[in-house]
Amino acid sequence: MRFSPEDLLRVRLAAAPAPLVEAGLALTLLRAGSTDPALARWRRGALPSLTPPVRSLLELLRPDTGLGPLFLDPPLADADEAVALVAATPREEAARELRRVLGDQRAVPARAVALSRGEARAWRELETALTAAHRDFLRPWWPQVQAGFAADVTWRSQVLATDGLRALLSGLVTGASWSGSVLRLPSARDRDQELRLSGAGVTLMPSLLWRGAPLWTWAPDGSLLLVYPALRALSLVPPQDASTDPLAALLGPTRAQVLQLLARPQTTGGLAQQLGISPASASGHAKTLRAAGLVTTSRDGKFVHHACTPLGARLLGGG
Repeated sequence: MRFSPEDLLRVRLAAAPAPLVEAGLALTLLRAGSTDPALARWRRGALPSLTPPVRSLLELLRPDTGLGPLFLDPPLADADEAVALVAATPREEAARELRRVLGDQRAVPARAVALSRGEARAWRELETALTAAHRDFLRPWWPQVQAGFAADVTWRSQVLATDGLRALLSGLVTGASWSGSVLRLPSARDRDQELRLSGAGVTLMPSLLWRGAPLWTWAPDGSLLLVYPALRALSLVPPQDASTDPLAALLGPTRAQVLQLLARPQTTGGLAQQLGISPASASGHAKTLRAAGLVTTSRDGKFVHHACTPLGARLLGGG
């Protein structure tokens, strides 16, 4: 990945996770499978429970890699806006993408053919399926996704502040390196590929679900979107069972969630609302974390704000 001077000035970390990006990566894991035992167990349990609309999306992904057409998962933080953007995809562009992804298959799925032809019913069903993919499939884990995303971005921001852009980019994944103006990354493809950036910059987006080589696509603003594995993977056990999470084992499940949420400053009321606990309980957990040096607290009028300390951020980052 070759950067121009303008691109180096426009490297940024995404502000929030993208619902359709994470939903798309979850579907990729379902479609192509995984050698990871935990993911394999999750896949076996998740496949039978898929609703018909969500299951229909699997037909649009390659069976070997699980990857699909780029227009299906725009990197927007609002799920409704992302679905609307998919629905507005020019039909010629959609047909080209579907041919690129599925054109070499022996039998192209009927759903892909209907979308390529611009059939209105197929596009309405696609909107329904994408909405369901986030609402019914990923939403139970979404608070964990948001907390883990914030923790990763906080950690990377500290790396940028203390060690600079080179350390940020070369530390994204194992095997990454920086030389001159070139960032080398492990590839998910069988062959090497060179990308020459044109000045619009790069947006870095951690994914709580993806554990493979970084993936890239183009963001709506023209920048390159680079999706990389977050420091802490999403635990694909039922949300109420956090016993397999090392951070939860150290701090307790609720305090671990509090610390993750405080990767970005929160009020006591905001913490309580996101965790579904009383403000008094949220305040008590923050007090315990503050006593351990993991959280700071400040007051602004009637509002009490909490945030991670550098020590708390290092703990979230596994450092």
